[in-house]
Amino acid sequence: MIIFSSTWFLDGFTHPLETPSHLILLVGLGVLLGQQSGAYFIRNLLLFCTSVIVGFVINNYLSLRYNNELILLVIALLVSLLVVLRLDYRQLWMQLITLLLCISSGIMLGIDSSPVIIPGLGANTFYNWLLGAAIGIYLAVIVIASISALLRTVFEGIILRVLGSWIATSALFVLTLLMVN
Repeated sequence: MIIFSSTWFLDGFTHPLETPSHLILLVGLGVLLGQQSGAYFIRNLLLFCTSVIVGFVINNYLSLRYNNELILLVIALLVSLLVVLRLDYRQLWMQLITLLLCISSGIMLGIDSSPVIIPGLGANTFYNWLLGAAIGIYLAVIVIASISALLRTVFEGIILRVLGSWIATSALFVLTLLMVN
């Protein structure tokens, strides 16, 4: 039986909001999903949520040691460029690109999210941390996507495109700092 621990839950909940590469990707993906219309938005959001869980499972069973921050920042850069370009999401090739970005960002966020492993750490704390991280990731994307959906028609979407350029700049800035170190 799993016992709820609010400390580990809150630690997991704040993890995506405290990690720069996660936060940049979540804001970019939320704005990208908010630019889309209803059916595309729901489909891509469900695929993203499922991909995060798949990433958690992959992280639990496989020990992949890549430069995850680099991959997350490159995905964030691609997502923000799609936000800036604001292409027609009804075209098939654009739907495929958006699907691939949602799936890859969800999997990479899941793979890069793991609690600090302490010897003797029980499964309860691990699952509480993952539950908090999943809810934090989902809420961040849903809230940002909802706000973006409301701003989609304001000034013909210029606000979201400017926000997309800021996200691209932030991703490049953090990517540059990552490469310097």
